[in-house]
Amino acid sequence: MRKVYVLSLIMFIAAGGAFAQRTIDLSVDEIITPTQLNSNSSTGTNLSTEFVLKNNGTDDVKVGDTIIYQMVITSTSNQLITAFPSANQFAFVLATKEMKSGDTIHVNRTLNTTAYFKQSVQVRYIIQAYIRNNGTADPVSPEVAPGNANNVKYNEITWWNPQGWGVSVADVTTTNVVDVYPNPATTDLTIDWNISNGNENREVVIYDMNGREVLRQEVTAEIFTQSINIEGLEDGMYVVKMTTGEFSTTEKLQVVH
Repeated sequence: MRKVYVLSLIMFIAAGGAFAQRTIDLSVDEIITPTQLNSNSSTGTNLSTEFVLKNNGTDDVKVGDTIIYQMVITSTSNQLITAFPSANQFAFVLATKEMKSGDTIHVNRTLNTTAYFKQSVQVRYIIQAYIRNNGTADPVSPEVAPGNANNVKYNEITWWNPQGWGVSVADVTTTNVVDVYPNPATTDLTIDWNISNGNENREVVIYDMNGREVLRQEVTAEIFTQSINIEGLEDGMYVVKMTTGEFSTTEKLQVVH
């Protein structure tokens, strides 16, 4: 059974203190763009985005408060494909005007990735955002789960391959970023990569069930089908980890000779 790279939501806790705390419920109100992504085998993919944030709380977002946000793209089965600034970091923008209850702000960013897909896929384009106060003298009450559900929003969109193949959503691969077969395997294992990440090599590492590395193989970015000889592995269960750029996923493998 495929294990997916589960994306963790990173919570930032505002400073407390003896001061009254402001209650701000910041939400991702709308993701305006992109509505689709277009691969280019030479330049990658334009990920530029525009989204709307809204203050649903009772207190004001003040000038100088910090809005932190992150863009993440996953497969429909939650495999991480890419993130901005990274899977473990948030970008930020300072509020230049007050946002009263019900007010919104538009955020625009020009983003690009070297990644592109060999076959068109459905992906989740995710924006998450939080507010931090502009100083401990005027703190914001931290938004904590489960009340932070509106801090995250996603749209399912098509990430087209360079040829634009897939004339309808029904023709678009919905989940597979990488395929591993056969399983069980005897002598050879095949990895079909659907994603390329610029000039970054792809890496496959096989671990036994005790977490020991038993096999490692790299292929160049130009190769989409990778064959691995596993005759040297003993019968049993293994974990195959596949990585290219920020994309990483694992799958259990049974070896039977």
